[in-house]
Amino acid sequence: MTDIHTHILPHLDDGAKDSETSRALLQAEQQQGVTTVVFTPHFYGKRHSPTQFLEKRNKAFERIKAQIPQGMQTRLGAEVHFTGINIPEYSELCKLAIEGTNYILLELPFTSKWTGEITSLISDFVYETEYTPIIAHVERYSEVLKKPSILGDFVQMGCLIQVNAEAFLHTRDKKFAFALLKHGLVHCIGSDAHDLEERCPRIAEAKEAVGKAGYAEEWDRAQDIMKKVLANEKVEIPEYSSVKKFFGSYR
Repeated sequence: MTDIHTHILPHLDDGAKDSETSRALLQAEQQQGVTTVVFTPHFYGKRHSPTQFLEKRNKAFERIKAQIPQGMQTRLGAEVHFTGINIPEYSELCKLAIEGTNYILLELPFTSKWTGEITSLISDFVYETEYTPIIAHVERYSEVLKKPSILGDFVQMGCLIQVNAEAFLHTRDKKFAFALLKHGLVHCIGSDAHDLEERCPRIAEAKEAVGKAGYAEEWDRAQDIMKKVLANEKVEIPEYSSVKKFFGSYR
């Protein structure tokens, strides 16, 4: 399996606090059947330039390189905070894509209202660069929860949709996460692992829960899409439909 969204590199963000935590997280991933891990530390444009960020990220990777379990493949990337403010030039932004690919993980604002500028900037970025955004953990955005149809707008722009594995286990999130599966709107799955306590990797548990709910095929399809992403192949978006919201529930 592939984990496309993690915060395992040490000393970079609110993820792994040290190299020992990184090692333990990688071992946990391996025990759960994960064979490929993408390192995606947070990038905030107001804190560092892409060049400064990449220097820090690469040094962090070197600290744990020898601790990566045998047989596990890894890629370097970033979770780019994309708000419409402090966005680097597109040529610089593309340097933050997943290593060896034209796919880039974007994090959007959690609670503030999204303006048309954000969606327009994402559309422009796709058109100008031919890079493909992967919209991170969509189940966590208040704007998506209020208006799930916006995900269809992102897909039409050429974006992929990523959901956190824990969303299929969390009482608050799982109804929405399973609705996304049902409607063909889960293209990538990541643990978003930060630590060994509150935000630990739960990929295996999520896979089991998804299978028990009758969506094993959709899980496998997301795994196939992530393989294509890491091979830098063009992803043909599977057929999808809009999630409907009725009085606080999703169908």
